[in-house]
Amino acid sequence: MYKITNILLDINPNQYLLPGHSQTRSNHPHKYRQISISHNYYKYSFFPRTIAQWNRLPSNVFTHNSLDTFKGALQDINLTTAPFRHLQ
Repeated sequence: MYKITNILLDINPNQYLLPGHSQTRSNHPHKYRQISISHNYYKYSFFPRTIAQWNRLPSNVFTHNSLDTFKGALQDINLTTAPFRHLQ
């Protein structure tokens, strides 16, 4: 998701991702609207699953300006605990 958000891949984020609502209790400015899912086969595909995890990341992860430092910040987060556990 970092690569898509920062246009490091040839995927237009505006085609697949909508910015999060400004009224939400956002902990970082890079949130996206969760995709509404009506079928289980789509529920676990890349965007619905990844947006949910991306939106739950702490704000300090987004202070890094390179992919390597972003990955390093992710290593400091335990993704097996709440609020991430039920998303895997």
